[in-house]
Amino acid sequence: MSDAEENRPLRLGKVSREVLERSVFPYLPLTNTPRLDGGVIRCKDGIVIAHNPAIGVPLDSLGFFAFHYAASNVAARFARPQHLVTGLYLPVGSDEKDLKTIARGLGDEARRYGVTVVAGHTATYSGITAPFVMSTCLGESVVTPADPAPGDAVYIVGEIGGEAIWLKEVSLCASGDEWKSFTPLPIILRLQGVDGVTLIHDISEGGGKRALLEVSEVLGVRLDLTTYDVRLAEGVLSLGEDPLRLPTYGALVVLSSSGEAVEASCEAFDVPCSKIGVVEEGKGLVVNGETVGHLDRVGLDRLYGTFRDQ
Repeated sequence: MSDAEENRPLRLGKVSREVLERSVFPYLPLTNTPRLDGGVIRCKDGIVIAHNPAIGVPLDSLGFFAFHYAASNVAARFARPQHLVTGLYLPVGSDEKDLKTIARGLGDEARRYGVTVVAGHTATYSGITAPFVMSTCLGESVVTPADPAPGDAVYIVGEIGGEAIWLKEVSLCASGDEWKSFTPLPIILRLQGVDGVTLIHDISEGGGKRALLEVSEVLGVRLDLTTYDVRLAEGVLSLGEDPLRLPTYGALVVLSSSGEAVEASCEAFDVPCSKIGVVEEGKGLVVNGETVGHLDRVGLDRLYGTFRDQ
């Protein structure tokens, strides 16, 4: 690594695959190189593990997202979430009612999906400026899908930009409890059993284009996609940003060798489903005629972390 690369500041949010492979993976005792969302280890049976932070959202939603970020990533690797290890961290001087709010939100969701909390850590520390939760979810594999392959249909499942609208409204003190619908977990659990589904990847940091770029890079395939028919949340265009780069937790990228089965399942579950292309031989991502490489975060992402007092 050159001195220039080593001294380059990290950008906001998740680091790129290139940085992971250069500055993180070589220094860790990895069993396998991580792919998307989580890793698989072999215990008695196939166990899927995912680890995620939740930070920067309003306090009443923090426990909700702390559960769903990790549990959804386990489910996206075709496993049933079963156990959770969680750490609840708050600034010194936080009220106990704040801790109770976070714990209740996390516990309600865990019980809803039959997940038990098996270990964790709870503390306040100097240096912490806003509450955050670290969650590790473990689940048992329920199906072993076929590997994605050229010819697989590429879908965006769910609505684009709903989380972005919510963030904007929260910043104006005008939001409600819309965040309770921002989870892909129910539709992921349904898609696990659909014949032909080869990959499920949630749309999180960096929006739809970032998720599609991750899929292209990790699988080493070409995606030449048309997204004009993707369902947008009401009001998204008024934000003045590319909808496919906006925060969109709750939506998915899905690959399938049997597109009709995916469409039928989403229709039965009343979830929008848009076919945007197919997996091709080669490498790279092209969306609506534009080659997508490096993606900076949009300005709206910087609203995360500004809600600590709300």
